[in-house]
Amino acid sequence: MWIALSLAGAGAGISVTLGALTFSAFVSSAMLIAFGLSRSEMEERVMQLWMKLMEKYHEHLNIAKGLLVLTSAPVFIVYIGISFLNQSIRNIFLLCSKKGKMNNESLKIGVFEGLVTEAARRLIKEVKSWELIEVFTYAIYWGAGFMTFSVLAAKFTTLFLSWLIEQTKNMEISVVTGILFGVGAIMFLLPPVPGAPIYLTLGIVIIPVGRETMGLTYSILYAIVISLLLKLFATFLQQKMIGGLLQSSAGIRQMVGINTPLIRAFKLILAEKGISAAKVSILCGGPDWPTSVLCGIMDLSLWPVLFGTIPVLMLIIPTVLAGSFTYMESLKLPDGQPEFSWAGTAATISAASAAIVLFSFMLFAAYYVEQTMREREEDIDELPLDKDVKKLDDEQISKNKVYKDLTEW
Repeated sequence: MWIALSLAGAGAGISVTLGALTFSAFVSSAMLIAFGLSRSEMEERVMQLWMKLMEKYHEHLNIAKGLLVLTSAPVFIVYIGISFLNQSIRNIFLLCSKKGKMNNESLKIGVFEGLVTEAARRLIKEVKSWELIEVFTYAIYWGAGFMTFSVLAAKFTTLFLSWLIEQTKNMEISVVTGILFGVGAIMFLLPPVPGAPIYLTLGIVIIPVGRETMGLTYSILYAIVISLLLKLFATFLQQKMIGGLLQSSAGIRQMVGINTPLIRAFKLILAEKGISAAKVSILCGGPDWPTSVLCGIMDLSLWPVLFGTIPVLMLIIPTVLAGSFTYMESLKLPDGQPEFSWAGTAATISAASAAIVLFSFMLFAAYYVEQTMREREEDIDELPLDKDVKKLDDEQISKNKVYKDLTEW
């Protein structure tokens, strides 16, 4: 979702292509694992993985169930419909049907007995055991988040930056730089807006303005430098002006889960001295606003965070190049022929490279956080708990128990 929003306006269907490739990679990996293991080994591995997930993330399982409801509800309804037809055929004893046996005594008496198959009743029983109110609440949050990030923010970002490009095309480069820097800083302060569309716009706008005075090459380099300075300035504003102010609120600290193992693992990685692959992957691969604001809430030192953010150049460079090549593709010679016939292909390759870099940053961030939670559990436990948040958490547990009892179906 975040990658798709980051690539808003890049064109060429890059975000869709990346999503398809990612899905294909997961399917291929699953098939390789399936073919490489026997059924008993595969079941044992799946059970071990499930037990580890339950042990570490059982508190957040309802969040995943909410996403499952949002994405799979239509499939679930179709499955129940097919199961109903299947059971109906069995019930009228058609010759082509097979009479299902109920091996589980707990399923003989219960919901939908005689209406759907045993497998469907088992699934319905499992769903009924969920904390449905909380699961459906998270499903609504997931839907609202999808609409905010993938629809509203993406369209707003694309339309606004397109309008800005049109308005600044005939201005001096110093004026354009000031406008883009100011507008970019404001957009960075909006939680749903990522940095990539801003870098893309800098590549599209600065090149035509600076081409006459600096030439194409130096204009591109200038756009890259301005993009990096803008990112660092936005990180400062997000960490100190927003996260630093929110840090004093125990309720905010509780909301971000400051005492949870996940956030404590983040803090352990980001508070380390020097630059590491784990720190860089989190600072450069995490969503811009939440990552920097969380650093402020965790009261991390500013300069190490800024220094660890500099490798974001790996994302800035291909994104700015994608914008620059997009502009160059539109240039025509007096005879109507394209001045840079290769620019369209270069723009697509650059946008794809930016998507791969961003995806890699996020993938490595998830890997290093998981590794830290698994291998440095003692170090995480040694980090002092936020006492004010601990008190609020204890109160929230009591409230949640009462809420669960009152809303249980």
